Amino acid sequence: MEKLLAQYLDKMLDFEECGFLEEALALSGELLEAFPEKRTEVLLEKAKLEFRNQMDKKALLDFVAVYEITKDNTLYELILEAYYAQNEKALKENYYNNLKYLEEYPHFRGAKAGGIELLPIWQDDELVVCADSSNKCFTSYVRYRKEIVGGKDKAVMTVNELWIEDLWKIEESFRLSSVFLDMDLPVYAVFDDKYWHLFICLYDIKDLLNKNRIVFLVPERSMYEYFRGDMIAFPDVAYYNGFHDVFQPILEQEIEIRKREEREDGRYIQRYYEENMDGIIANIKSGKPRILFYTSCFTTVLKYHTRDCMQATSRLGCEIQLLMEPDGIHRVYKRDIIQYIKRFKPDIIFDIDHFRFEYSVVPKEIVWVTWIQDPLPHIMSKETPLKLMDRDFIMNHFITWEKFMEVGYPKDRLIDAAIPADSHIYRPLILNKDELKKYTCDICFVCHASDADAHIAKLLANVPEGFQEEVYVIYKGYQDYVYETGNIFYSEEEFEEYVKGILCFHYNITLIQVVIDYLVSDMFNNFNQRVYRQVLVDWVLDAGFTNVKLWGNGWAIEEKYKKYAMDPAENGEMLSKIYQASKIVVGNNILTTSAARAWETMLSGGFYISNYIPEDKDAVDIRKIIEVGKDVAMFYNREDLIGKLHYYLTHEEERKIMIGRGRNAALKTMTFDILMKRVLGEIEKRLEKNKNEE
Repeated sequence: MEKLLAQYLDKMLDFEECGFLEEALALSGELLEAFPEKRTEVLLEKAKLEFRNQMDKKALLDFVAVYEITKDNTLYELILEAYYAQNEKALKENYYNNLKYLEEYPHFRGAKAGGIELLPIWQDDELVVCADSSNKCFTSYVRYRKEIVGGKDKAVMTVNELWIEDLWKIEESFRLSSVFLDMDLPVYAVFDDKYWHLFICLYDIKDLLNKNRIVFLVPERSMYEYFRGDMIAFPDVAYYNGFHDVFQPILEQEIEIRKREEREDGRYIQRYYEENMDGIIANIKSGKPRILFYTSCFTTVLKYHTRDCMQATSRLGCEIQLLMEPDGIHRVYKRDIIQYIKRFKPDIIFDIDHFRFEYSVVPKEIVWVTWIQDPLPHIMSKETPLKLMDRDFIMNHFITWEKFMEVGYPKDRLIDAAIPADSHIYRPLILNKDELKKYTCDICFVCHASDADAHIAKLLANVPEGFQEEVYVIYKGYQDYVYETGNIFYSEEEFEEYVKGILCFHYNITLIQVVIDYLVSDMFNNFNQRVYRQVLVDWVLDAGFTNVKLWGNGWAIEEKYKKYAMDPAENGEMLSKIYQASKIVVGNNILTTSAARAWETMLSGGFYISNYIPEDKDAVDIRKIIEVGKDVAMFYNREDLIGKLHYYLTHEEERKIMIGRGRNAALKTMTFDILMKRVLGEIEKRLEKNKNEE
């Protein structure tokens, strides 16, 4: 029989030498059936035949099949030599580079990997084959084909995904419908150890990491631990790649645990605060209450104002904690609020622009402080004051705005709280020679370049044909009016009268009120500030001032401003140095004279000149806080601005006197330390009064 088999094997070689490859392969198949007891020998020869003829995948599978039977170490080494050695450098480079990337990556949960034990020796669109160097065995992984149907605003999870193109497709298919700051949705990529080691050998994952939303969980226990954490968005869709029975129960179990915890912990905090109601007042009277600060990373200035308030109360000796998403893929859920209250047991919860009634889980015994900073619809609604509870207090930024006062917030809940500045950040600093050279100037503007014309162009692109000329005349006419007269409108009523007048006088037409309201709102809230900012700079440059610096984006685009344009001014130490090195900082906020720039400048030891706003239109009137003409300067029109710039640039001693007075006044009234001390004192006083009246 062996002689007969040898003859057939020789015949198979003859077919190959003559170029009859199909015949040779067909013969090998027949031999496997005819000589089952010699399967190993025939299969080995078939594998060699395939390998010699570049049928690499078939050859590999046959070589592996032979090895699984024989456990021949020489064959094992030959397979590695043929299939791994040629890619070894690239695979190792991927592996160790990826480990290095992951050291700095915030969304990786897993044990530190060691050396490479699973050696990828084959990958194509259907199959991955690897060699286990520790056990000297081979394993094949077949691609799990799935239909990826994307979903906007949905988090997604995939398990043991060995084909990176599928992971990319999943990432591209599950995204937010609209982008806001760095808000994003997580893509959970869960791996068993063996799949993970293969994955980071096969691919360079740097581009995936740059998305900053792929959460790698390795192995199964990391998935369990991660979903036990705070502010975690559970996946809405999952692709298990054949591992449904292993991983789906983990998710279901965690969801049930979280629901149970939410119920039990909710009942716990309700009981705790019912039993410790008077203790909250006692802690506040001691001057050192526990304060939970609640904000969102998906805000701009609000999170920094929260930070400044936290630091101020910490300096007062209060115990503080922050509830805020750590990054763009996390969210604060009801369970998280309950958990933070349970762990920290705050006496006070502090939030900006949001109220207790928005969070049903917050016990009524906790003191809730809302710092109102923005005229949002729910803040300006007359229904909101009716929803306040006994221990709700309102810090009010709009201390002189009549429209806010008309909403109806009870006076015994309101605490005046114009936004101050941080005296620990904005303070006199020593500037080196390079900083003095870079920052020193006569006149400084800190604001982004006006894009009034761009705003008009963008608006016109969305205006129906046949009405574009009218809109252009309305907007451009106001822009020219402000530049020529120096007057601006300070209310929506003025804009409404202007818009209706233009349409009637030039075009003899009227529009439905909803269109009028839209134009008026856009001009008042968006266009007006842009126009005024540019007009102020034009006034200064046209008056012949040349030692001017414009800090902010966009100034270098237009030729007129190019030589005065500087980089954006970073809030903090850099901005404080800019204020100090500038002889005069010009205010340009048309909604409030008590702008952040005013207090930052004065605390830094700079000279600030505020633009004028009529007292009845000033949302936060600086004249109610410090003395204009003594602590701070103010200009009333174009001629007054130019005159005062000339005056204070040539009367250095008077300028320095006002700088000193302004800084002292700001230190006494407009720092976060002063604000938070006063607010806590007011809360204590009013709680005590309420208790005595009960």
